[in-house]
Amino acid sequence: MNAIGLFGAFATLFAAGYGLLVLLIHRSARLSLAEQIAFSWLFGTGAVSLLLWAFGFFADGLLLQGLVSFVCISLGMVGWNLKKPSQIRSKARWFEVVLTPVIAIEIAIVFYLSFVHTLGWDGLLNWEIKARYAFANGGVLPAAYFSDTGRAFSHPEYPLAIPFTELWLYLWLGEPNQFCAKTIFPAFYVAGTFLVAAFTARLSRRTWLGLLMAALLFFVPQITVEVGCASAGYADFPLSVFYLAAAGCLFCAFYAACLALLPWVKRDGLILWIVAAACGVFVILWRRKSPLSLVAFLPGIVIICAWRLYLNAMHALQAVDFLPFNLKTFRTHVDRATPLLSALLAEFCNLPTWSLFWFIVAVAFLYALPRMRDPGVVALLLALIAPIVLYLSLYLFSSWPNYLDHVGLSISRLLMQVVPVGFLLIVLAVSRRPQKHPHRVQMLNRATCAIARSERTAVVELA
Repeated sequence: MNAIGLFGAFATLFAAGYGLLVLLIHRSARLSLAEQIAFSWLFGTGAVSLLLWAFGFFADGLLLQGLVSFVCISLGMVGWNLKKPSQIRSKARWFEVVLTPVIAIEIAIVFYLSFVHTLGWDGLLNWEIKARYAFANGGVLPAAYFSDTGRAFSHPEYPLAIPFTELWLYLWLGEPNQFCAKTIFPAFYVAGTFLVAAFTARLSRRTWLGLLMAALLFFVPQITVEVGCASAGYADFPLSVFYLAAAGCLFCAFYAACLALLPWVKRDGLILWIVAAACGVFVILWRRKSPLSLVAFLPGIVIICAWRLYLNAMHALQAVDFLPFNLKTFRTHVDRATPLLSALLAEFCNLPTWSLFWFIVAVAFLYALPRMRDPGVVALLLALIAPIVLYLSLYLFSSWPNYLDHVGLSISRLLMQVVPVGFLLIVLAVSRRPQKHPHRVQMLNRATCAIARSERTAVVELA
C-alpha cells in the first residue's frame, strides 16, 4: 500500500513539474531527458508545496488533496499535449559509456545511505515536524503552532517547500512515514547531478566533461556523508540545487521560476535570491536588455512578501540566533571580522569535509580572472563568491555567547549551498585555455531559451 501511495505522490509531483516546464520552455528549445527530469522535480516540489499552502486557507483533508491533485494532473496533461522532443545527441563515446553507470551507482549509494540513516536534527525537528503537524490537522499547519513558545526550537518562521513536499507524501500514504519521507532528499541529489552534468557540458561543449563533473560531485564528503549531507534530510542541498538551476539559467523563464523558489526552500534562500537577482540585474544592464526583463523578479518578491505577511498574521515567533541587523550592532562586533576570516579559511582547508574541492575552486578562480571582461564569467564568480561573503557577514550579528561555535555548527552547510555552482567554475577553467579573444560563456537565453547546436552538446547563450 505504501508503494502505491508513494508512486501517486511522486507521479503527481513530476506531472505538475513537467507541465510547468513545458509551459515555460520556448517552443524551439530542446532539453535532454535528464534536464527534463531535474526541472520537473524542482518545479513539481515548488508548485505542490505552494499549492498546499495556498489552498490550505480554504480547504483541508481530502478536499485539499483532491484540489492539489487535480491541478497536478491538469498540468501533466497540458505538458503531455505540448511536450517537446528531447535533445538529439550523437553516439556516446566510450568514456561517456563508462561514466554513466558510475553516476548511476553513486545515486544508488545516496539512496542507500538515506534509507539506512535516520533524519538529521534539521530534517526531523525543523522540517518533518511541520509535515507531521500539518498532516494531523488535515494538511494545514495549526495557527497555534507559530506562536507556541514550546515549539520555538523547530523554527516556525522557516518556509514550507521541504515540509510540505513531505506532507504531500503523507497525504498520499495516509499516514506520517519518516522512512518514505526520506526519499525526497536523494531525489534532489538526482536532480542536482543531472543539472551539474547538463550545465557543465554546455559550458565546456563536451558531454564527457559534464558527466565527469557530475560523478565528482559524489566525492565531496559534505554532500554525501557529513552532517547535513544530501541524504540527511536537511534543506541545504535541495537549496543548492535550486540555486544551481537559477545560476545556470541566466536569463530565461527557468531563471524566474527557480529564483522565485529560493526563499521558499529555506530562510537562507533569501540571501541566495538577492545574489541571483543581482546577477540577473548585471546581465540585463550589460546586455542592455529591456526593462521588462525585471518582471522575472516579481514572482520571488510576491513569495517573500506573502510569507512575511503570513508570519505576521500568525504572530510567528522569530529566531533568536541573531542580534538586530543595524549599524550599532555592526560597529559593536566588527572586531569579529578577523576571527571569522580565519574560521572560513580553516573550513576551506578541512579535507575530511571538503576533500580538495575548495583548493580546486581557488585555482579555477585564478584562472577565470583574466576573463573578467566576459559577463558570463563575472556573473558566475558573483554567484559563487557573494553568498560566501554575505553568509560570513551574518556571524557579525550572531547572538550566541561564543559566535565561533555558531560558525562551526553551520558554516559547512552554508558553503554546501554554492558547491554545485563551484563545479561550473571548475569546468570553465578545465575546458578552456586562455585565448586572445576567448569565447563568451554560454548558457540559457532569456528571450528564447533556445538551444543552438554545437558539435556534440547543445549550447545556450547567456542572456
